[in-house]
Amino acid sequence: MSPAGLGRRDAAVLAGAAAFPAAAFAALWAAGRTFFWGDLLYLHFPWRVLTAQEAVAGRLPLWNPFNYLGMPLAAEMQCAAWHPTTLPFHLAGFASGLAAFQAGHVALTAALWFLVLRRWGFGRSASAAGAVTASLGGLAVSRLLFLNHMTALAFMPAFLLFAEAPGLLALSLALSFLGGYPTMTVGAAAAAFVIATARSGDVGAALRRWAWAGLLAAGFSAVLLLPALELLRDSKRGGGMAAEETLTWSFAPRDLVQFTSPLLIPKADYDPGVHWTKTSYLGLIPCAAAALGAAGLAPAAAAGAAAYAAGTVLVILGGTNPVSTALWTHLPPLRYVRYPGNMAYLLLPLAALLVAAGLHRKRWAPWAALAVFVELACYAPGAHLTAPRALWTDTGPVVDALRAVGTERFAISPRALHWQRADARGGPDAAAYDVKRRLYGLSNSPYRLEEVGGFGEPLVPDRQYAFMDHLFSRRSVAEAAALLPWAGAAALVTPEPVTAAGLVPAGTAIWAVHAVQAPALRAAWLSEADGAALPSALGAHLPNSARARPLTLKRRGPGSFSVSGSFERPGWLYLAEPLGPGWRASPAEPGLEPALSAFWKRRVPAGPFTAGFRYEPGSFTLGLALTLASLAAVAVWYHSRLRRRTW
Repeated sequence: MSPAGLGRRDAAVLAGAAAFPAAAFAALWAAGRTFFWGDLLYLHFPWRVLTAQEAVAGRLPLWNPFNYLGMPLAAEMQCAAWHPTTLPFHLAGFASGLAAFQAGHVALTAALWFLVLRRWGFGRSASAAGAVTASLGGLAVSRLLFLNHMTALAFMPAFLLFAEAPGLLALSLALSFLGGYPTMTVGAAAAAFVIATARSGDVGAALRRWAWAGLLAAGFSAVLLLPALELLRDSKRGGGMAAEETLTWSFAPRDLVQFTSPLLIPKADYDPGVHWTKTSYLGLIPCAAAALGAAGLAPAAAAGAAAYAAGTVLVILGGTNPVSTALWTHLPPLRYVRYPGNMAYLLLPLAALLVAAGLHRKRWAPWAALAVFVELACYAPGAHLTAPRALWTDTGPVVDALRAVGTERFAISPRALHWQRADARGGPDAAAYDVKRRLYGLSNSPYRLEEVGGFGEPLVPDRQYAFMDHLFSRRSVAEAAALLPWAGAAALVTPEPVTAAGLVPAGTAIWAVHAVQAPALRAAWLSEADGAALPSALGAHLPNSARARPLTLKRRGPGSFSVSGSFERPGWLYLAEPLGPGWRASPAEPGLEPALSAFWKRRVPAGPFTAGFRYEPGSFTLGLALTLASLAAVAVWYHSRLRRRTW
């Protein structure tokens, strides 16, 4: 590709790279179908819908009261609230927004890889083959259900394309980080730095460029970075994960055949919706092209490529051999990575480069590029389960049953959380509706239902996690039911009806729903003795919740509420709200003390009492200011540079 820019044929290839995946997703959408399984259903659907709902209501998505007893939303990295590609979910329904998001990211990935390979001097057809391998191969197809992975992988080639342009590199790093999977952003950036530096040979200059780009990217993304660091500090995973968690889903040596083709993989092993960490095929034709490319490398380049591939394989083997296990156990950054199989994306740059090298200057390269596309396009259609688009607007009976019980929180039994058995009566679409209606993960939040627990969010604050862990580890339903009023819960959902003191059957709607007899204590007045006896941690004897006087808690939005009452004698105010960093009381009176790990209490005098609470995180305010200042400073710098060029 000439320094002046793209030629007409290059532009035509880029247009094709955008048109083909767009057509595929448009065809799925036009047929009334949608992908739905896995994290897409349990996590990305609620995250995208919740942030869109807040935008429609004219509010910033700062606080999520619907999961884990309430937690920061502005700091939630994976929901990608601040990424520009969330716009389709704001402008259209989730099904249409999803189709646009997926088509756009596949097209962007292909276009950026094509530009990288052309800049590196490969022919047009060879570059197209490498780009298609990276954007339609198994590593891309398996990530269609992980919207944050798609964004991180889409910007991976941008790190290589702009490796010598710190400003554009910084923007690419920031957009990747804001896309919602920071560990993949860091891994992709590390891989790009190694490859770009190996090509240029100037380590010192590369370090300076990447250091400046990293600092500038931190400024661009501070709106998320600062709140996220605050949440990480206060979360269960602030110090990383234990080895037994990080080493889940490693590649075994026999799994390395997964890099070839689904045709060479046992049928039971090819299921991108389940075995997504190992769905990493390149395709038979791309593998043959990559072998040609590897055979034609100069000795030094071949040694470098072999070392890079060996290092990546060592990482993805995880807990299957002593060397990889030691690496994951003793290298601190890997304590924040889930899982070894997830790291297979590190081979994408090498695969794209070798495929392009293998077809470079071959007269038959255009036909080979077409064959690469046809082969990979044949594997993709059946890779994931689909359901009717109406799935995303379906409410289901569990939501209706919980709304009938009341507007307070509900809890789902831990047995239900691990019971993902779908009722397939009525066909595969019936199974899809059944799974969605069970409210797994965070999927209660689009319906504005508040839950005591949840699963799938990695950065749950320590205080909430301790309460949930204590609740869900009780030896009996009766023990758990005694805690539910203190959590402000009015309902318990279990796989089957149960009989326990404090619970009243409220019908069956897929799950068995039970109403909690005691009032939900979202806010309550306690006597001097009961308030003093309410422990700060869990495990101690609790006062009888029936002696508490429930107070009205009025919400003015997800991150704002007030409590009022009039007391004939001094006592304690109890709040079943996790008022962590960022919450402000009005009037600003000291005296809040922790209660039951996650909640708070404070002494109150006799007479009328009113208190307001609002979530105004300083980390977000500072982060937003830094992001705007960074963008403004760069805009001024580029403007002044353009003016100097004009004169």
